[in-house]
Amino acid sequence: MKIIAVAMALTVLALLTGCALDPIERLSEDIKSQDQKVRETAVLRLANIDDDRTIDLLAEVLESDDEVFDMAAVALVKKGREVKEPDPKKPNPVVETVGKVLKNAHLAEKFRTRAAWVLGEIGDRRAIPPLQAGQAALTGDKEALLVRDMSKQSLEKIGFFSDGRKFDLGMGTLEGELSTLPEPPPLPAAS
Repeated sequence: MKIIAVAMALTVLALLTGCALDPIERLSEDIKSQDQKVRETAVLRLANIDDDRTIDLLAEVLESDDEVFDMAAVALVKKGREVKEPDPKKPNPVVETVGKVLKNAHLAEKFRTRAAWVLGEIGDRRAIPPLQAGQAALTGDKEALLVRDMSKQSLEKIGFFSDGRKFDLGMGTLEGELSTLPEPPPLPAAS
């Protein structure tokens, strides 16, 4: 009885002090903070948590946060490379989620271009269909040239074309728990 009472008291104390029992709940709030450092810390923590709910949260940052979307992109590469499903017929949840960002013609071109980069860096051939669609990307009535070019480069990385391309983040560089996320290469400037 005494152990149960102590556990209940600790739970109430944690809730009263704002400490959520589920870290994903707190991190989902932190990625919406006005403070960029809070958002960066949340993205890093999401990158290191083994929980499928982190994929949607990181994709939310990828498609909307001007200051932290690059960091979320690297976190999604890490998540995509960690998918342990060797069967190419079964979906990779990161590829599916990031593929939706790439295909969303209502998003800014830089977010979609970075999504194409993520799909290439994951190195999973299940990304071929969304990347092929990315090669015909439009933004409104005009061609999304940066998205198209990055989709082509990403298809080269995963071996779709005969001329290959090196990964920007070498395989093995994102393994284990990371204390920082490397910077991705800058996106090309729109012309």
